Amino acid sequence: MKPVEVVEGETASVRCIATGKPLPSYQWIKLDRSNDLSKTDRFQVNKKTGELIMNRVEFGDDGMYKCVAANSAGRVETEVRINVLVKPQIYELVNVTASMTNETRIICKTKGRPPPRVTFRKLSNREPFIVGQQPDNNRITLKQETFADAGEAFGTLVITNLNRSDDGLYECIAENPTGKAYKNGHITVQFKPTFNRTKDLPSVWTWENRPGNLSCLPEAIPNATIVWRWNQIEISDENFNMGRVSRNNFQVFGRGPQSFLIVKPYNEPRYYTFYECVARNPLGEASIKIQLKQAFVPLPIGQVRTNIITATTIKFSILPPSNYDGLPIRSYTVQFKPEKQPLWEKGFLHTWSNGAPYIIENLVPEVTYHFRFAARNDVGLGPWTNGPSITMPRRSVPAEPTLLLPGVNLTYKQELQAPYSNHFEIRWNVPADNGEPIEYYLIRYCRIERTEDEERDIDCSENIQQSVQYTSFPLDHLVPDTLYKVELRAHNAIGDSTPATLRFRTARGIGPVPLENPTMSSGLIIGIVVLALVFILIVVDLTCFLANRTGAIASCCERIRKQKKDEEDPKLGSDEKEPLNQPLEKPVSVEYDGRQVYTKSGEIIGKHSAV
Repeated sequence: MKPVEVVEGETASVRCIATGKPLPSYQWIKLDRSNDLSKTDRFQVNKKTGELIMNRVEFGDDGMYKCVAANSAGRVETEVRINVLVKPQIYELVNVTASMTNETRIICKTKGRPPPRVTFRKLSNREPFIVGQQPDNNRITLKQETFADAGEAFGTLVITNLNRSDDGLYECIAENPTGKAYKNGHITVQFKPTFNRTKDLPSVWTWENRPGNLSCLPEAIPNATIVWRWNQIEISDENFNMGRVSRNNFQVFGRGPQSFLIVKPYNEPRYYTFYECVARNPLGEASIKIQLKQAFVPLPIGQVRTNIITATTIKFSILPPSNYDGLPIRSYTVQFKPEKQPLWEKGFLHTWSNGAPYIIENLVPEVTYHFRFAARNDVGLGPWTNGPSITMPRRSVPAEPTLLLPGVNLTYKQELQAPYSNHFEIRWNVPADNGEPIEYYLIRYCRIERTEDEERDIDCSENIQQSVQYTSFPLDHLVPDTLYKVELRAHNAIGDSTPATLRFRTARGIGPVPLENPTMSSGLIIGIVVLALVFILIVVDLTCFLANRTGAIASCCERIRKQKKDEEDPKLGSDEKEPLNQPLEKPVSVEYDGRQVYTKSGEIIGKHSAV
């Protein structure tokens, strides 16, 4: 018989087949023990079929077995090799630690039958390493050793000239025909302290006797111990006790792996300087310098210019202080007052965030205002810088609206390609009202017809009035692939603004079907809906009548039928109305002879007649 393979821990069966007359009886024997397996605990032998069942296969079940078939005429036997396969197991994987530039080895010890194939995979990569030197990294080599007699296999990952990228988790994978086993190990790469990630630390600012907080966060394996230096003097308990540095000015929290130095300068210039953080571990040391600066309010603003002036609004542009090296500016403040107001303290204040549109609204037309400006940071408000004196224009028509076309800057003659063939929506910003509230907007659009020499407007709409509450308007029922011009005006009590103009071309496609009367009254719409509902009800009722003789039509028909019957009843005689009161003309008798029923006419059956 061919060798049979079974798996440790599972249930397996082996069958022995022999022929004979009478049918033979079977027996299984393990040769190294010479015992009858039918008498053991984990084995079962079917003496009629020759099947050997092995429960919870063990490692020691591996070996030669004999099957014996016998009957009254004789016996025959055969031998078979049963190989017990063992699933892979990883019984040793030790984490390793090594210093940068050195060599390290991580070894994975496995067992199984047959001996497993062992490889590694770094968890940050999908693909495992191949046996031998890696083609993309000649520093890494994977070696395998197999001990067939013991059923063991070792995998060794060798990494030379270690660097920090080699640090991390590595997965050992042991595989044979019965399955796979996995286990994780770690390679720790030691390195001296470094400040590569924090080498560009910003300066630390303090003011008004506020303590400055200096942070030191080095990277190091093993963790570094940290000391601070001020003017080459170490800030330590020893120097505190010797009076070289004052506990009133310094506090240190943490000596590794991170540390914080709290400096209380009390406005003494010597404390506004560089401080050195020194990190050490057995592999070396590194240091970084952090500057503590005294912060002040911002310098005067460099320049203020006016951009846009209407009757009630002014938009400014503000240039920050020149050569300013301090805390970032958070906001700008403007103070303004009418010319007739002599005291700035009674003027108006307005503050903008840095970078916001610098606009003042609700000013009074034809009034002269004086302005001054200042910048603010976390310390406070800087000195005032006088701005221009401005006389507001008189009340007038609104400013021209600004059409909103995201990402597009068009001149009058340029065309915008519309995304749709039959409609287009215009949007705009609310313009300055120039002293009188805007009452509404006026919209007018035309088709543009081009000839060789000129362009002319055709099919122009009337001025469409749009409520001041809205800043958009849809243009519907447009013609595809056609050039249009739109004019938008704002209107107040004084008049109309200059028009904001847009030219656009509709997309190619199927345009709207022209309507003779594009508008319908609400009453007409309601009437159409009611008629449609009535028609639907009639169709449903007619369907019910034809299918099941139910519904309103069926009820009406039933009433008409009953009414006709009631009208015909008086015409009938008494004999027709009461036919049951008349004697029977043909009485019938019934006889039963035990086998068949007979009927006879001409006789009246009495109540005692036999049936």
